[in-house]
Amino acid sequence: MAIKNLKILYKERHGELPDWINFAFELGSYIQSHGLKKGHMTIALSIPGEQYFPLFIAMGIANEVYSVNKKSRSIKEQILGLEQGNRIIFQDEESSRRVSVLSVEPSPVFENEMILWIQDGQIDRRGIPEKDWIGKIILLDEELDEVKRSRRVSDKQKLGLEGNGLLSGLYTSSQLNKVSFYPGDYFYIIGSISKISEDIDVKIFTHNNVEGALKDFLYMDNSNSYTNGKMFSSRMNRNKLHIDGKIPVIYTDLNSYIKQSRHFRKNPKFIIFSRSDNESRVQEVQEDLKREILQKGYDIVTPELVDYLKAGNTPIPNGIEFMAWR
Repeated sequence: MAIKNLKILYKERHGELPDWINFAFELGSYIQSHGLKKGHMTIALSIPGEQYFPLFIAMGIANEVYSVNKKSRSIKEQILGLEQGNRIIFQDEESSRRVSVLSVEPSPVFENEMILWIQDGQIDRRGIPEKDWIGKIILLDEELDEVKRSRRVSDKQKLGLEGNGLLSGLYTSSQLNKVSFYPGDYFYIIGSISKISEDIDVKIFTHNNVEGALKDFLYMDNSNSYTNGKMFSSRMNRNKLHIDGKIPVIYTDLNSYIKQSRHFRKNPKFIIFSRSDNESRVQEVQEDLKREILQKGYDIVTPELVDYLKAGNTPIPNGIEFMAWR
């Protein structure tokens, strides 16, 4: 797992990642690689304190996405589906910029190869041969068939991931280029927007003398053309949202679960109990989960999760209890 190569940054000192952070990473990895395949899964955890823990789970999910090598054939199919007028991001030695698609045609030079023709600024036509597509093109999310969202890319956004020094030290250029083709939502985080925004901005990591924050891994706003998740307020109005029932939900606290769980009943989810939670809230959530498990006949799969952790030599930190079912 690439993110386990990070060092923790604390008061200008560097240290190994503590067990509880690696544990959170593995939970995210597990839900992304195993928990989405056999129906929706719920993992409930009791931890000493919740600060950062939900975000480290999201980092584990993001790491799985960054580490997967998307097949070049799939990328080619996306580009072949582009039409005249579609907007894409073109990257060369000078800059990254938005350009318009003119056409995709057989190459006049190389047999059995395609060429993408674009309108690049004042230049009438520029041809991008198929062999350069991965390194030079990023598809904007509104042009992807598999990603349907209303948010569009603005001129103030950063383009792609290769300019991120921390990610570039952990993942290959090819991995980051391929991931940039597939912006989308791989997790939802529900809680206090101001608190989440504050936490992801704190520099807590270092790798090869490059310091970074959670926001280097989690793209949940409009700061970059790439996105990998969404954060929702515990006070949100469900009527204004489109929710994908297959995307894992991470509740940052019990209050978020109590207020919003009815909108995410079909989603895989993490429910986090903190030792500091109000006792009445703990009892309310426990009763709700007990009814869900008994009435719907879920299977307890905690041993499966424990086996996964053991296989990855991931110790369960002292003070953390959990239960999983699907």
